Amino acid sequence: MFNKLGPGVLVAAAFIGPGTITACTIAGVGFGYTLLWAMLLSILATIILQEMSARVGIITQKGLADVIREELKVSWLRYLIMTVILSAIVIGNTAYEAGNISGATLGLEVLAGADYAPLYPWIIGLIAFLLLYLGSYKTLEKVFISLVLMMSVSFLLTAILTKPDIKEVLMGLIKPVIPKNSLFNIIALIGTTVVPYNLFLHASLVREKWNSLDDLASVRRDTFLSIGLGGIISISIIISAAAISSTEVKDALDLAKGLEPLY
Repeated sequence: MFNKLGPGVLVAAAFIGPGTITACTIAGVGFGYTLLWAMLLSILATIILQEMSARVGIITQKGLADVIREELKVSWLRYLIMTVILSAIVIGNTAYEAGNISGATLGLEVLAGADYAPLYPWIIGLIAFLLLYLGSYKTLEKVFISLVLMMSVSFLLTAILTKPDIKEVLMGLIKPVIPKNSLFNIIALIGTTVVPYNLFLHASLVREKWNSLDDLASVRRDTFLSIGLGGIISISIIISAAAISSTEVKDALDLAKGLEPLY
């Protein structure tokens, strides 16, 4: 089954970052299982949108930006829309990657200590550069498939070890409730899962693995399975965090400390 995975895993890896882990942990710590429905809704929306984007990529064999540019016939409108899209992607991706590097730095501080903390961002950036510059699409695919599968197993086992109330979990998944002071948490859960630039990423990556209309079924299977695994990770984090609801989370490092007893 896992050898059928493809670009969808890179999309899942793109939205499972420090922002998602932080949002899910705070949601679980502050509201228990109550906001599980928001994450489930986010995953369903992501599957639908990413499937549409992948379908555009496989059918046209073009990137999403190329398709948008070709479909906009009015020149001034085309330039305006493309400028807005480019600005949003550059600014959003820069902020997102800053969060990723910061999150990885905090992780290294927990594992290796803070003595060389100023060097960690440079080390992480260098590893990422080498992986992207020297590695092929196949290399990236294998690396991220391994990481996503490891995270899925890890967080799922952690959630199981907390012995959650299955009835409450199911109610949290199917019953939309907006507790007091939870609106920003809901927005964070949706915003860190439904990531717009992933639509452009998916449409471009899908051409690296498939190039025929006959592959549409494989594209859909890859999208559903990969994003579904990402959803399992996010939901498992919320369930795990709900077990430490008495822990006060003041900063990012507290998130890791709060989950220490579960590992």
